[in-house]
Amino acid sequence: MISFNFLVYYIGLNALLYLLIHIPLDTLIIINRQEKQKEGAKDYPRWEEGKSFTKIVTVLVSLYFWIFFICWPIFHLFSWDGLLLIFNFEIPYVGTVIQYTGLILIGAGTFIACVGRIARGRKAISWGVPKELTTRWGFRIVRHPLYASYCYYFIGIPLAMQNYLLLPLILGVIGYYLTAKYEEKILEAEFGENYYEYQKRVGMMVPFIGRRKNDNN
Repeated sequence: MISFNFLVYYIGLNALLYLLIHIPLDTLIIINRQEKQKEGAKDYPRWEEGKSFTKIVTVLVSLYFWIFFICWPIFHLFSWDGLLLIFNFEIPYVGTVIQYTGLILIGAGTFIACVGRIARGRKAISWGVPKELTTRWGFRIVRHPLYASYCYYFIGIPLAMQNYLLLPLILGVIGYYLTAKYEEKILEAEFGENYYEYQKRVGMMVPFIGRRKNDNN
């Protein structure tokens, strides 16, 4: 099994890198208060009433993730995580392989999140319909870098840490996938053929997977 100390500090370094990239750029958005959405954007699809549960689960899982992502390395540094370790488990024979798989997913999540955020620059596209389609940096890897990074984290961290308290994170994958599908409807309505062509070139949440095959998909 991989050293618990290594796992915690690896996750802590990923959290630090994520914050070092995102906080300055997000601060610039707030300071400059640039226009946040496309002028004259069409009406776009709204969440169906039956999706409220999905939204709530996504928000709660994301909050739970951030509490762990930031706090657990700090707790470990001060030896305050003893109670949490009670919930650790081991998977016979393949446990170490699964842990390394988790570490790869965590690193991939941080990479995609950072290069995707750099591509956005001072654009807060999550606040409204973007003025122009961003297809560079992280958006050349997957169409939804931020959502993909969360999904990689939600799977990778439970695999690496092998702690029962982290298994609920996996539920967030469903929420972010559905959120990405919803936003695709908005982008298709606003950018039409340009977005269709982009969908054909780039995978949705995983590189090369989920590309648009033809105009009937």
